[in-house]
Amino acid sequence: MDGLKKILLPIAAVILIIAGGCNKGIEPEYDIPGFSGRVTFGGTWPDSIQRTYVIVFDSLLEDVNDFNLFNIKFISALIPTGISYYDFDSRDSALIPIEAGNYAYVAVVQQKTPRLSLLRKDWKVAGIYYANGDTLQPGQLVIPHNAFIKNININCNFDNPPPQPPGG
Repeated sequence: MDGLKKILLPIAAVILIIAGGCNKGIEPEYDIPGFSGRVTFGGTWPDSIQRTYVIVFDSLLEDVNDFNLFNIKFISALIPTGISYYDFDSRDSALIPIEAGNYAYVAVVQQKTPRLSLLRKDWKVAGIYYANGDTLQPGQLVIPHNAFIKNININCNFDNPPPQPPGG
């Protein structure tokens, strides 16, 4: 019996040390930076819409020149047409993936073009992310390193669209 205690006691101590030093099993200690939320569509979908995306810009769109490839920091996967809501997660397929950072403008945009276009004239903003119910200015999206932000929700009302950025 004493021999068994000599063997089991060190094994139990090692198990306790390993179990106490690990808080997430074999999971990594970080999340992939990103964000998720729901886009809600109200009103009648325009017949001419061919493409819909969630898009994130580094800076506000205050001038037509602010709409450029260097300012675009995320483009979601294509959102199906004609639906009433869409749950998205930036970790799912994205045309341009997002990184940790501070972003000034998150919107749902639509295009009438059959192929993805990065020309401002081809985009119409259908909805804007507003933080804390403040509909006077777009909400900032802040994604810390190793963090995933939830509830970045955007309402789109086709009968009452938001103000369009310059150049539209």
